[in-house]
Amino acid sequence: MKIQKIDNTSFRRQPSNAEMQVYSKSLEKGLNLLGKQVDIILHNSSAPSIQAENVGIGSLFSTTTVKKLFPFLKKHMIKGIQQEPNGLRKFGDNSPYAPEASSKNIFMIPLEKLTTKEYNEILSKETFNSIVKNNPNPQNVDYKYVRAYFNKALGEAYENYKKGDTSELENFKKEFSSKYEPAAIFRVLSEENANKDWSKWRGIDKNLYAPKDELEAKKAEARIEQIKKENTDKIDFYYFQQMILEKENKKSNEISKEYGIKIIGDSPVAQPTVDEWVNQNLFLKDAAIGCPPDYFSKSGQRWGFKYFNPEEIFNKDGSLGRAGEFLKKKYEDYFASCPGGVRVDHIIGLIDPFIYSTNSKEMLPSNSGRIYSIFSGKYQKHTDEEFASILTKIIIPAAKKYGLDKSSIICEDLGDVTPPVANVMKNLNLTGIAVTQFDHRGATTPENKVIMLGSHDNQSFLEFVEDLFKNPQDKRFLNKTKLLAKDTIAKNSSKAEENEYLKQLRTDKKQFIAASFAELFTSPARRVQIFFADFFGLGKTYNRPGTTEGNWALRLGEDFENDYYKAVAEGKAPNLADTIARALRQRGLDKANEALMKDLENSAKILSEKV
Repeated sequence: MKIQKIDNTSFRRQPSNAEMQVYSKSLEKGLNLLGKQVDIILHNSSAPSIQAENVGIGSLFSTTTVKKLFPFLKKHMIKGIQQEPNGLRKFGDNSPYAPEASSKNIFMIPLEKLTTKEYNEILSKETFNSIVKNNPNPQNVDYKYVRAYFNKALGEAYENYKKGDTSELENFKKEFSSKYEPAAIFRVLSEENANKDWSKWRGIDKNLYAPKDELEAKKAEARIEQIKKENTDKIDFYYFQQMILEKENKKSNEISKEYGIKIIGDSPVAQPTVDEWVNQNLFLKDAAIGCPPDYFSKSGQRWGFKYFNPEEIFNKDGSLGRAGEFLKKKYEDYFASCPGGVRVDHIIGLIDPFIYSTNSKEMLPSNSGRIYSIFSGKYQKHTDEEFASILTKIIIPAAKKYGLDKSSIICEDLGDVTPPVANVMKNLNLTGIAVTQFDHRGATTPENKVIMLGSHDNQSFLEFVEDLFKNPQDKRFLNKTKLLAKDTIAKNSSKAEENEYLKQLRTDKKQFIAASFAELFTSPARRVQIFFADFFGLGKTYNRPGTTEGNWALRLGEDFENDYYKAVAEGKAPNLADTIARALRQRGLDKANEALMKDLENSAKILSEKV
C-alpha cells in the first residue's frame, strides 16, 4: 500500500484548467463507483464576498456565490448546499434556529444587485460603497453593524422603488398577504409596545389573531385595520423586502441547478415567534419542548419552544386538524423553496417529543416526559403508525408535492432516540445522521444515513484532532485509530502494512485527517456532508451550544479558492482525489479501474504539491 507523504514547505499553485478537468471527471467517476453524493453545509452568512462587495455578511444569492462559489463547488463535484433555517432573525439574536417569523431572512438580500439596472439602481452606489468601506470586520460577520446598515440600505432602496412603477409590489401583496401580513404587523407592534415578547403586550395586541371570544374578535378586527391604516408604509416595506427575497430565491435555484447543485433547507424544531403569537390557541398551555437529562446536560435542556396541542394536529378521524394544516403549509413552503430537500431539526420532537412544564424551574418525572409514550392519558400513542403520522400524513406528502421522495428528507436524529423513534426511522427507511466526532463508525453506518465529521454544533475537525492528539494513550484515541485503520486501509493489505498504517494514524495528524475523510467514503452511507469549516480547513468553531458570544460569525474569505488549495497541501482540508482513491482501494475497486486510479493519484499529487 502506498501512503502519501506530505512535507512542510509552502503552497505552490492551484491546478490548471486542463488538470482540473481531469480531476473533476475522475471525482465524478469515483463517486459513481462508490455510490456517493457529496454536499457541503454552508450557511448564507458564511458565504464569501469579493472585497468590492463585502458588506460584512454572506448570501447564497450574492454575485460572488454565482460567479465564484458555484463554479468552484461544481469542480469538486459538490451536489448540494445545506443552508441554515432561512427564517427572519429575531431582534438582537444571531441564531437562525429560533426565528422571529417564517418570512425569509433579510440578510440574504444581495445588496450589490440593488445598485444595478436589474433593480433600476434603487440603491445608490455611494451608499453601497460606504457600507463596504466602513465594514469593521471583512473576515467575519459583525451582526451589530450588519443590522444597522441593512436597515439603512433597504430603507433607501424602498424609497427609491416607490418613485417608479409599484405594480409588482401591489401584486405581491395580494398573492402573499396571508403569509406576510401578520409578520409585518408583529414588527409594528413590537415597536409600539417597546417589547419583542408578545405575551407582555397590552390590550388586544396580545391576542390579535387569537381572540378569546366574539367581542374580542370584533376588537381585533378593528385593531388590525387601524394598524394597517396607520402603518401602511412600514407594512409595505416589509412586503418589499420579502418580494426581493422570493425573486432572488427563485433565481438562485435556477442558477444553482445549472451547476448541478441543489439548495437544501433546514427546518428548526422551534416554531417562529410570530406563528406562536398568531396560533397560540393551537399550542399546549404552560408547556414546552426540550431534551431530558443526558450525557450533554445532567439537568436536561429547557429550550422554551412551544409544542402543538396533539388534538389540534389530528382530528379524531385521523384527518388534519388546524395545527396539522399549519404544519402542512409550513413544510410545503420549505420544499417549494429548497429543491434539494430539507433537513428536519430534532426529528425526535415530531415522533416522540419530550415535553416539560414551564411553570417549574426543574424537570421532574411528575412534570416532564415523552408526551406520546410515557405520559398516560389522551395523548398517548400505541402503534408505529400513530408515532409516524406527522411524517406520513404531513412531511412526506409535502415533499412529494414538489417531486421529492423520502430520501430528500434528512432527519436530524442525534440525541435520545427512543424505541418509537427508532421504529419509525426503520419502518419508513428515513435518512438519519451519523457524526464521526460522536464516535459513529463509518463501517457500521447504514446506507440511508448521512455521514459527516461534524456539523454547526461541533468544534471544527482540526480542533477535534488537536484535542485527540493531546492524549495519545487515551483509550478513546487508541480505539478510534484502530478502527479507522481497519476501515480505510487498502483491501488485502498485509499485516505489516496494517501495523505501519496504524502507527502513522497515531503519530501523524495529517494522515489521521486524511483517513478520517476517507472513512466517510468507505462507509456504506450513500450521502456525505462536509461542514464548510472542515471542507476549507479553517480550524475554527462556528457555534458553541449554550453560549451566545462569537457564534454564527465565521465565514469564507474572498480568496477562498486559494485558501482551500493551501489547506489541502498542508493536510488540513480534504484532498478529494486522494480521499476517493483511498476509498476505491479499500473497496477493492482499484484493480478494475486502473486508468481512473492513475488520474486520481495524479490529481491528488497535484493538489498536494509544494516547493
